[in-house]
Amino acid sequence: MDPSGIRSAQFIDTYFPIIDGVVETVHSYAALLGRDAYTCVVAPKGKGGYDDGALPYDVFRARSLDLSVAEYALPAPRLDGALKKRILNRSLDLVHAHSPFFMGGFARACARRRRIPFVATFHSKYYDDALHLTGSRLAAELVAGRVARFYEKADSVWACSRGTAETLKSYGYRGEIFVMDNGTTFRRPADPEALKCAAAGRFALPRDKKLLLFVGHLIWHKNLRLILDAFRLVAGGDGGFCLLVAGDGYDGEAIRGYADGLGLPPGAVRFLGRVEDRDLLAGLYLNADLFFFPSVYDNAPLVVREAASLGVPSLLAAGSNAAEAVEKDVSGFTAEADPAAMAREIRRVFSEEGLLARVGEGARQSVARPWEEIVPRVREKYAEVVRRYRADNGL
Repeated sequence: MDPSGIRSAQFIDTYFPIIDGVVETVHSYAALLGRDAYTCVVAPKGKGGYDDGALPYDVFRARSLDLSVAEYALPAPRLDGALKKRILNRSLDLVHAHSPFFMGGFARACARRRRIPFVATFHSKYYDDALHLTGSRLAAELVAGRVARFYEKADSVWACSRGTAETLKSYGYRGEIFVMDNGTTFRRPADPEALKCAAAGRFALPRDKKLLLFVGHLIWHKNLRLILDAFRLVAGGDGGFCLLVAGDGYDGEAIRGYADGLGLPPGAVRFLGRVEDRDLLAGLYLNADLFFFPSVYDNAPLVVREAASLGVPSLLAAGSNAAEAVEKDVSGFTAEADPAAMAREIRRVFSEEGLLARVGEGARQSVARPWEEIVPRVREKYAEVVRRYRADNGL
């Protein structure tokens, strides 16, 4: 089978206007796969409007239920008869689920109905999510067990890093896992200085400070407390550092309150909100001296690759899934997930002349891989999965 001719559908539990790493992954898959063969995205209707017609592929929106306490809507695709007909009328060779929950179950049902293979990628630490939301280890273990059973029913299981694959195995999954790396849409810009100046002006960034940057959802289990505690040790009484925090999230108010209570100099920590404009975000990275992302929750964070693509090295938690992509002092920095250890590492990397620039260039060369390099591997793997499925099922 010609890999370029595989017709696929990507299923996801959240989509634009929400932006996160999984959304960016699905969008990149669909946009690049769709250049050669039909590709669509199946996602729930979200809160707020979004012009799906501006995207270079079909987007089919499932009925969803509004959750007034969250920015997310609850997908209800099985209650959407019109959506089922639209999907079943499409000529597809394969469906690919990027969540083990509502849209994932719907994807599996569509695949079985059509007698085509069902691929599922494990992206997130669902045990951690459940523990954070419920505070119950028992509930989190039940969720992890359900997730493992979901992936056991897939024809091909993928993960975005080796560490992510090990996380899924820790949930009880015992099958094969194929590692498909994440990529980035960011490139070295033709005029980086213009982007840098635009972001500096938009956010009134200080020009006489060492800038640390975090980009992501403001949720405690991305280690925001560690970031703030480490920064306090570095910046307490020293006006030479500034921490920029870009993003929002359901813990945002509590995180800002915690930062206010640290007794730091005025303006030492700047909360910039969600930055959706990609050029403005690129300008933020370009202004940063160091990307500070010690999350042990994230698996293969796209933000680390975005920073790397612009020559900005990351400081990550040693032994975390996120740190799998970097080599210490070559393409990134690592330290134990402890405020004192992180503070020592920050002081070290700023004290060694030329180290940040050298490691930033190493990150650009080895960590930042464009999606155009990743998606041909996706096509090849899809073709392999389809061939095997048809042979196994006498099709």
